[in-house]
Amino acid sequence: MNQYYDKIMDLKEAEELKKVIAKWQTLSENIKQYPTDAPIILPDMLWVAKSGVGKTHLLRLISEYLDAQGNLMSFYGDVKFFEFILNYCSPDMHFTELERLIEEVKYAAGFRSEFKGIMRIDIDDWLTHFEEKHFISFMEYLSSNSDKWLIILSVSSDEEEKIHNLESFLSMYLRIEKITLSLPKTENLFEYIKRNLGAYGISLAEDAVELLYKTIEELRKNKYFDGFKSIKLMCQDIVYETYSKEYVENKVLCADDLKEFSAGSEYVKKTLKKIQKVNEIGFRLKKEETK
Repeated sequence: MNQYYDKIMDLKEAEELKKVIAKWQTLSENIKQYPTDAPIILPDMLWVAKSGVGKTHLLRLISEYLDAQGNLMSFYGDVKFFEFILNYCSPDMHFTELERLIEEVKYAAGFRSEFKGIMRIDIDDWLTHFEEKHFISFMEYLSSNSDKWLIILSVSSDEEEKIHNLESFLSMYLRIEKITLSLPKTENLFEYIKRNLGAYGISLAEDAVELLYKTIEELRKNKYFDGFKSIKLMCQDIVYETYSKEYVENKVLCADDLKEFSAGSEYVKKTLKKIQKVNEIGFRLKKEETK
């Protein structure tokens, strides 16, 4: 069995994606049993996923799975996948974003002159503009190359009507499977912390476990929460604080050791402000780049 298939199936989240990969596995086995000279093209995808769900990690697993499987799609170029943000361009402007994407494809191809692989394109800016001429040109470009690429278009919105309308439009150009990727649950984020700290020989007393659970839940309540990104940084800060103390030999942390990381702490307040600011700056930059 393909080791990357097992890694994908072992994921704590991404249930909808795992169902698609299971279909791919069955398809691959059937192709081996009943060979055909005509290629079977995988459907492209629309990912509905907020920041912090681990999209890049999932792309890496998918590309390695498909490459190892060998009979579902071929890879050709300097990389197996790349990610791209398609910024908004108004209809009265030159569509430089398509030119930028074409250059990215050339860069991914490298000296091989052609790219065959996976691309994930963030189309958040176009959620309310997908019927405009530039987006239509973009979709025509993708559809003319869909036999070479596995195309994953992604948006972060959770507005069902907008997503439904977008999916219907995309389906006119590509065979689309919609996948919703949810933020990790509190217990999965805590397991990540526990595993991460364990790599440094750090364990947690029962009251420390309770404290970190409350901290994670406080972070998850915020609409700007970015999943594993902030949790990873918090782990690094906990390790730093633990190892910078004078007496390091006791690495079983209790709640008192972690009080600066508690739900109501300045650390959590600053983290939430930082996440919000990053989101707002990112939004402004997208808009400014299109002026």
